[in-house]
Amino acid sequence: MKKLLFLVSFIFLLQASRDCFAQTPREGYLPTSDGVRIFYKVVGSGAETLVAVHGGPGNSLTSILPDLEPLAKKRTVIYYDQRGNGRSSLTKDRAKLSISKHIADLEALRVHFKLDQMTLLGNSWGGLLVSYYAAAHPDKVQRMILHSPSPPMKGFLVELEQEIESRVGRLLNADQIKRYRVVSNRLDWAKSSDPRATCREFFQLLFPTYVSKPESAKLLKGDVCSGSEQAVRNQMVVNMQIWNSLGDFNLLPSLSVVKAPVLVIHGAADPIPVKASETWANGFPNARLLIIKGAGHIPQIEQPEIFFEAVETFLKGSFPANAKTVQVLQKRVER
Repeated sequence: MKKLLFLVSFIFLLQASRDCFAQTPREGYLPTSDGVRIFYKVVGSGAETLVAVHGGPGNSLTSILPDLEPLAKKRTVIYYDQRGNGRSSLTKDRAKLSISKHIADLEALRVHFKLDQMTLLGNSWGGLLVSYYAAAHPDKVQRMILHSPSPPMKGFLVELEQEIESRVGRLLNADQIKRYRVVSNRLDWAKSSDPRATCREFFQLLFPTYVSKPESAKLLKGDVCSGSEQAVRNQMVVNMQIWNSLGDFNLLPSLSVVKAPVLVIHGAADPIPVKASETWANGFPNARLLIIKGAGHIPQIEQPEIFFEAVETFLKGSFPANAKTVQVLQKRVER
């Protein structure tokens, strides 16, 4: 009887230790062909793997991981800091921050983790990045979620900037607007004596323009100003270099090769034009658009039940019932 109790206890402890290990983040670095080190963190466990790609450009994995924690309850989720950000190599070299290098980093991650195909979730700018990857490696993508994605072409960015300016004018008082002009200046940020304070002030002023209700910004758990002082200082440098490298971009003509199913998620109050997400959904051969009411750019914190239910449904192999196919007028596509 004692032996049986010991065996049961041992099995229980072994399982508990396995469960504990499964929830303990594993981390390390990916080597790249040009010597840049890419930091990654793995959370959760299970045969199913999801690769989550953060936004910015210029943020790090800590900007999304805390608010996407529910995704790791049923699967393994791999996050990584894009080059120039977080705990990855903090390069400022324009040639090393090009879109081709970012595509190569995602491919290096796939090879490192021995994934025949990847299921990808791209947040904001990350949505644009994973779409570039899918266009370059369509056979390596199993399915994709574009989560509040940046627009597929430069023309929409003008509308985005105009909408943010309009919201800044409505939501901020005169003193706040004045401070916003100062802390949003890339050169001021890069040269700031306290870049973290500058970063936090910038996002504190900006976030109310990205959500459906200003108070929703307080629900965000992710830290967009994490990392070393040098990493925070490098955020705006990376942001500027990447957008400049894309030039007058238009990814739409490259999307027809992507046969994997794609779910585009767009918060109805997102400052990114809904037409941009409609264009994404229309551009992929097998895509649908889910518009979430009562949410802006961060639906995982404003409408978490709707967001995570939709993501889980899609990852199980089906589009959410309220995700729709989109037919976009040709004149929009040719912007």
